Amino acid sequence: MKKLAVIGCGALGRILCTNVKKLLDDKYEIVGLFDMNKEAGVALANDVGSVFVDKIEDLYAMKPDITVEIAGIPAAKAYGEEILKNVSDFIIVSVGSLADEDFKNKLVNAAEESGHRLYIPNGAVGGFDLMQIFSLMGAKSVSIESTKAPRSLNGAPYLEGRELSETEEELVFKGNVKDAIKGFPKNVNVAVATALASDFENTEVRIRSVPNKRENSHAITLEGENMKAEIKITSTPDPVNPKSSVSAAWSVVALLKNLASPMFFY
Repeated sequence: MKKLAVIGCGALGRILCTNVKKLLDDKYEIVGLFDMNKEAGVALANDVGSVFVDKIEDLYAMKPDITVEIAGIPAAKAYGEEILKNVSDFIIVSVGSLADEDFKNKLVNAAEESGHRLYIPNGAVGGFDLMQIFSLMGAKSVSIESTKAPRSLNGAPYLEGRELSETEEELVFKGNVKDAIKGFPKNVNVAVATALASDFENTEVRIRSVPNKRENSHAITLEGENMKAEIKITSTPDPVNPKSSVSAAWSVVALLKNLASPMFFY
């Protein structure tokens, strides 16, 4: 039985915790939850038979084996290094934070020094194994196009207050990963994850707004000397937070299942 701590008690945190309790109760004990929203945290803790703490140090004191961040980029940056240095293995859902090269290096160094592991779940996409194969074989080009409804993109810094059309399709962004995460910090975790997994610095990111679209779609294209692959994923955005995909929480459940199993799917 592994001890699990969770940072983030919002909509995705609730999906994660309720399904760990339902499906992996014999493998993991959710020892503690932390969130800036105490009301949501207490409610979730009561529902899954855990304990809510309002100080991050109290979560660390529970000595979890694994800590999951599912609260957003600010939380990942605030707590990730300390967790890897002194607390536990770390599953980071806000992969967009790793577009910050200095922060990524801090996490990697902390993990190397402590012996803890940094886990990056597939999130809203899949195929990390395939991306790493292309990396090893020498990827020639990597691109990702994300298609979402306007309401999933509105409010992003890149738009500078402009509301996207509810009648006209639009290519909102085309550029590199670092510019994409600066402009759309709540929308392009998948682009950062793709660039990291494929180890391809010049990954091209395209973001398209399609009115009345009910799903989030991601199309990843990888090309190498001897291989070409296309990965297409369509998933339903979280009804509470349309900027997030429900599958992001489920990918952590799948990762935890894999980590606890004697048979590991890669």
